[in-house]
Amino acid sequence: MKQIAALLVLCLSVAGCSRHRTYAEGCGPLPRDWITPRQGRGVESLINVIAVAADGSVSFNGAGISRPILATYLKQSSAMFPAPVTQIKFAPTVDCATVQSLRRLMASALDCKYGKCSEGNEKWWFIGDVVFNGQSPEPYDPDASPLRTSQR
Repeated sequence: MKQIAALLVLCLSVAGCSRHRTYAEGCGPLPRDWITPRQGRGVESLINVIAVAADGSVSFNGAGISRPILATYLKQSSAMFPAPVTQIKFAPTVDCATVQSLRRLMASALDCKYGKCSEGNEKWWFIGDVVFNGQSPEPYDPDASPLRTSQR
């Protein structure tokens, strides 16, 4: 009986080790200085969107491209003024090796400080570039109902 239990544990551990983790299961924390769309971006900022499909294919602003072309586009983006926010979106079944590889590519080609590199599939919140009524520029949902102001 002990031999069967040991064999079962061995089989389960070998099967578990050969299985690749996916984006939906978690591929580690975001790289340092990266943001999520919920953290917001300026209302006047430009944005580039990289989408990674389940099969690992990549698109840049809606056009399918190869990884060498992506590297070129990222280097060109880093030279733009003002620098655009670059967001990467992963399909849930993309394996973590692909996620880590593309994160490294973005980090090596872009200056990811000051909220210029982003990851996540959710919708962008905005940060108001103009402060009004003493309110600080906090991220807000652009689709939410506008706040009612009191009549004076």
